[in-house]
Amino acid sequence: MAGDASTDVKGSGLAGSVGTLVGRRWLLLYFIQRQLSQSYRGSFLGVAWLVIGPLLMVALYTLVFSEIIGLRFGEAESASNYGLYIYSGLLPFFAFSETVNKSTNSIRQNAALVQRVVFPLEVLPLATAATAFVTQLFGIAALSALLIFFEGELQWTLLLVPLIAIPQIIFMTGLGLITTVAGAYVPDLRELLAAVTRVMLFASPIIWPASLAYDRGLGFIVDFNPIAVLVESYRDLALEGTLPDMAWLGGFTIFSVALLILGAILFARAKKYFADVI
Repeated sequence: MAGDASTDVKGSGLAGSVGTLVGRRWLLLYFIQRQLSQSYRGSFLGVAWLVIGPLLMVALYTLVFSEIIGLRFGEAESASNYGLYIYSGLLPFFAFSETVNKSTNSIRQNAALVQRVVFPLEVLPLATAATAFVTQLFGIAALSALLIFFEGELQWTLLLVPLIAIPQIIFMTGLGLITTVAGAYVPDLRELLAAVTRVMLFASPIIWPASLAYDRGLGFIVDFNPIAVLVESYRDLALEGTLPDMAWLGGFTIFSVALLILGAILFARAKKYFADVI
């Protein structure tokens, strides 16, 4: 009975799930707004932390790695440049990390919706991925302001951000659907994935350049790392004023679409059992 209650009457199967989302897109927008407001509810600065939080982390990383350890590269010769270098890399990583960590526990955190209400469960992972991307947009706005302040100009290639944003959203949505299903069945998965995302921070070219991995014969760390594609592509547009590697980005797009299809199929098949496993 609980399983029947959790399944939307229109959400039977993959096609039904898509139809449900289209028909109830207002609900998706509501959950995005809700997640954004809940994250900073009760704080004095509110949603301003969407920008302040990453900036504080960038300041810390710049101080530790650039000034204390003395870690700088040709791509970032000054402390300010290194801060921008890190920040541009952290933006897509934060979106990835937030999607993974929050999606994993989204079904269990919304047990009341899953068990007692006829609710389109697809909204939960999609809202999480969309909220993470909206947060990243605030970060891109802050990055643009910093570029104007420190560099005195913006690269025209920033206008091409949708070129990366579209496959990134597809990637995050597919990843969110898969981790939502897995998290519903494996309660401890959240802690494991939290550790994995921390490893990904240092295994991706965020505080170090991709060229360093190639120079040491470890290019596979970059070549087969979807986060590296996003980091390098955003840096190309924001800092270098050049187009990203289109072959690399094309491969990432194909992978992201496949991930989304897999995630959608898994979610459509598993959602009717969520109420029985949480």
